[in-house]
Amino acid sequence: MRGFLLFVVYVIAEFAVAAWIASMAGWLLVIGLTFAGFVLGLIVIQNASMKTGAVLRQAGQGSNLDTDQIADAGIMFVAGGLIIIPGFITDVVGLLILIPPIRRATRRFGRAAFSRWVRRRGMSVVTTTVNGETVTRVVPGDVIVGDVIRHDDDPSSGPTRPYNEGPPPELPPR
Repeated sequence: MRGFLLFVVYVIAEFAVAAWIASMAGWLLVIGLTFAGFVLGLIVIQNASMKTGAVLRQAGQGSNLDTDQIADAGIMFVAGGLIIIPGFITDVVGLLILIPPIRRATRRFGRAAFSRWVRRRGMSVVTTTVNGETVTRVVPGDVIVGDVIRHDDDPSSGPTRPYNEGPPPELPPR
């Protein structure tokens, strides 16, 4: 219900802004700007897809995958989608997201929001460095980097023994 109410408020706000602009410049300009926003949004999305393709091609040729560039392309997809949606409020938000400092802030906010979403579902985001390369993974459960947490009630974890009895078993090589 809250989402529907938010949508209704958004539609009313978009109509109010369009009517305000039309009262100053006319409905023909409003329709022209709406069409121009649609075309601009398509161009932004096409640019983001070409950027993503170039990054993935470089990664396929042996370069490291730059996740920041992939995230920027994803944010540009969102900005292009906002610009495509008819309305001036979404156009302004989409155009603001295209400004590099705002896009970087949006990327940081998106990462933090994703981490909170993952934690609410009982998972953790773990970033480690393996062979000089940064690797980020989503894993189930709570993770404290450098510590091993053992759940004795989990039958899939194998046989258990008290921690104070004898030397630990040999671990298989990785």
